[in-house]
Amino acid sequence: MEPKIIEQSRYEIKFELGGEGHSFPNLLRTTLLEEPAVDFAGYSIDHPLLASPVFTLRTNRRQANVVMREALEKMLARTEQFRKIFAQNAADHGMD
Repeated sequence: MEPKIIEQSRYEIKFELGGEGHSFPNLLRTTLLEEPAVDFAGYSIDHPLLASPVFTLRTNRRQANVVMREALEKMLARTEQFRKIFAQNAADHGMD
């Protein structure tokens, strides 16, 4: 994944996610929409075989890059929590 900034201001950021499909941008969108300061979070893919997702984040009172960083940290923490729970359950069932 190679994010490429297309536009950026204090309350908005637009970037392309090279080499991605729907999975990561959809998770990012969902996580960002949990934040009350987010006015808009979404992405588009012009053609799934020929284009990469273009993601847009617009906030209303917090800097877009700060909100983005916090959302990515939240996603990482949730992934780690899932990994630990899954590993424990696998170990409990002799699947380690």
